Amino acid sequence: MWNNFQYNNSIEMGKYKSKRYFRIWFYTVSHSTLLIRSEKQYSDVDYRINYEDPDTTIDLEFSAVDFISIPKDFDGVEIERKSTKYIFNNNENWFVQAHSCVIGKSSWDYNQGVFSDTNLKYDETIELD
Repeated sequence: MWNNFQYNNSIEMGKYKSKRYFRIWFYTVSHSTLLIRSEKQYSDVDYRINYEDPDTTIDLEFSAVDFISIPKDFDGVEIERKSTKYIFNNNENWFVQAHSCVIGKSSWDYNQGVFSDTNLKYDETIELD
């Protein structure tokens, strides 16, 4: 379990839940990879909801993606793995069919990520299985 990560997020076997705002950040056909991000909050921006951990960026990184059927953004997210499908917010019509999902925690800015700089590493990761 991640230290100090329980207030806005919860992780249990095959499930991830967060009250944070997430949006589709990046998709690459050549690598069949989808990135959904909740970026950290910046001190010079007013937010409707302030995160308990505003300096943290959370990435949902899906690999070997075969099918995507989700909205572009989420006010809170709940993901449950069912075989090769990752169901979003208990809606069977919102899912990503993929081989794996890694949840990564970092302090990266909006323009940083593992796809733009392969030397970057998440501070902490958990595989959703």
